[in-house]
Amino acid sequence: MKDIEEQLLHQNAGEVKQQAEAMPEMRIVQAMQTGIRKGKKESVRKRVMSGIKVTVTAAAAVLLLFTFFNTPEKAVESTVQTAIPYNTGTASGLFEASLIRDKTLLNALDQNLLRPVNKGVEKAGFKVEIKSAVSDGRQVYIIYSVQNNSDQTVIHADFGLDFGTFEAADIGAKLEMLGTNSQIQAGQTLYFVYFNTLLPDMDYPEDVQYNVVLTQTSDEALSSSSDKYRTSMGVSFKLDTDMLKERNRIWTAKQALTVAGQTLKVDQVLFTPLSTYVDLEADERNNRQVNGLINPVLIGKSGDKIIKSYYPAVITADNSELWKDRSHFTLVYTSKDYLNLNSLSLKTFGIAAVDKDQMKIVVDLKKRQLVEAPDGFSIKAQDESAKPGVITFRNKREHIETQDSFMMRLAENYSDADGKVYTRPGGEGVFTHSLSRGAKTFDEEYDYNFGLQAIQYPQPLTVEIERYWNPVLDTQSVNLIPVQK
Repeated sequence: MKDIEEQLLHQNAGEVKQQAEAMPEMRIVQAMQTGIRKGKKESVRKRVMSGIKVTVTAAAAVLLLFTFFNTPEKAVESTVQTAIPYNTGTASGLFEASLIRDKTLLNALDQNLLRPVNKGVEKAGFKVEIKSAVSDGRQVYIIYSVQNNSDQTVIHADFGLDFGTFEAADIGAKLEMLGTNSQIQAGQTLYFVYFNTLLPDMDYPEDVQYNVVLTQTSDEALSSSSDKYRTSMGVSFKLDTDMLKERNRIWTAKQALTVAGQTLKVDQVLFTPLSTYVDLEADERNNRQVNGLINPVLIGKSGDKIIKSYYPAVITADNSELWKDRSHFTLVYTSKDYLNLNSLSLKTFGIAAVDKDQMKIVVDLKKRQLVEAPDGFSIKAQDESAKPGVITFRNKREHIETQDSFMMRLAENYSDADGKVYTRPGGEGVFTHSLSRGAKTFDEEYDYNFGLQAIQYPQPLTVEIERYWNPVLDTQSVNLIPVQK
């Protein structure tokens, strides 16, 4: 008989699938922002676009034309004195809390953790007002509004948090809207949430500035490099990234979790009113590259009470400046109930891992054959609508509980048989997966664009694997013994 964790995982499979496939419009804005800043900062790492093949490519191609410009008109700062009743269950009473999708932010609202800011700037018919903010030293959330008093529809072209001597990292920055449309119509006020991860050892100054660039949406505006279609605004305010420090609690664990023969060390567990963070490190002596855990469950006991948290977010070197290499990652649980625990354990149903000597794909485009690849790989047959130079790699999965757990990513550069290196066109690869109701297996596919001329290069071609979705099921757990600080 399956234990309760396994039953819950299967019961929630549909919900997990919907979350993975969902691509809210402001996620598209996030992707576009990343593309813009890639042109300005070479240090920005690549991102994976997952889910259904939506119209992100076309939208991003248009917004890649955007450049950060300052308009000459002077901004006028303002301070709003109205208190904001966060304990009413709505954020400032001007939009419904049901519009918030982020569980951590909902957690902050439930506990009345958001600190009022009420600082605004008006310029060129627009007003940007910071409503509130909250941070636990690992994450920061800023809720703000954009009021459009002009006669033009605008959207975000850029956004970011400036700490004075440095800017918050682009890697991990997200922008979500509290509504259904990211376009701010004339006479309309929309609300947004900025999110980013922070470095716990960084001494962040309290004086910050949140910057927004708005752009008109006409064809002329989107195709022009002129600053007359853009408005840049910065709101200065105070942000204490350690505002919850007195309520944080750290367990230094240093226990080892062995899954499928691979060793993972649990460095520490940080409990904050916002989230619970579990920092892990893969042993460098592992013979596989471990990309993460499959459905990890955090289990705490306090007397007769048992608390379990599922489906954490994951902070990696790919989506945050917190970690510099892929051997480290952090599980982020939204539970706020871990108080006065007698014991704590971490349970996982497996790992996503692949042998380190299989971290590349060698393919002959002319023959459309795999020369070398990890186990389970195949090439999808090309149909008439397929784009020249694009190869679809395919994998069939037999364990339904591993769906949506991990996504594949291949390197931007590849080499030909003579060792010459090329950069693939078209930006990110596209990951998709298909699932039939009631099925026990599912297919996953990854499109990689080598380019139109690639078939003329000396074959075969080699591309490095940066992440691979290969699941290895092995249920294991470890008891975490705390050394309190």
